[in-house]
Formats: sequence, structure tokens, C-alpha cells
Amino acid sequence: MGHDWNGYISIGEAARMNDHCRIYCANHLCDHSGRLDFRPLLRKYPPQTGLGKVLKTLRCQKCGGLGATPIAESGTKEHPASPIFCARVGRGTHRCDPAGQCKDGCRLDAALPG
Repeated sequence: MGHDWNGYISIGEAARMNDHCRIYCANHLCDHSGRLDFRPLLRKYPPQTGLGKVLKTLRCQKCGGLGATPIAESGTKEHPASPIFCARVGRGTHRCDPAGQCKDGCRLDAALPG
């Protein structure tokens, strides 16, 4: 596996940007990619768990290689981001709620569904 993502970003921090990220096989000879959803990870691990802990245990369905590299998908107008945690409320894990605390101006206003 190439890069060690431990300490780079936690699952909770990643979930403040979107509910998923795109992952690519760590084997540089393989071109396989997929989607990594954060909701199931947050059921299994605490939000402060490093994303690297998860990435190094993933096995590619195409080549069988171990490890993955993440690419953030922040969202577009056609496919808006769906953060799990609010991006406005510091480093905590406040659930994103467009009708509640976030209604007064989240930095992801244009991307929030609703």
C-alpha cells in the first residue's frame, strides 16, 4: 500500500464534507474504484477514528489487493453533497440539520438537499 492515511482525517471530519468518498485500489497496476459510505463506518467506529484505519483493511474486489486511496467528492449542482455532520459547528459531531441549527447559513447551503 502506498500512503498511510492514519492521522490525516477522521471518519467524522470526512462526514462533515459528504456522506461518502470515492476510493481507488492502492495497487498502482489496478484501476478499480468504488464508493465508501461513511454511515456504516460510523455505526462500527467512533467519529474520531482515523480514516486510515479503515482504508488499510479494504480489499479490492477486482485484484484482491489490500488498501485504498480516498478522493473526496464535495458535490456538484447536479449531485449535491450530503454531509452527515454539520460543517458549521466546529470540530464536533453535530448532526447536519438543514431545518434546524443549519437553516441560518451553512457553508454548504447550495449543496444541501431540501
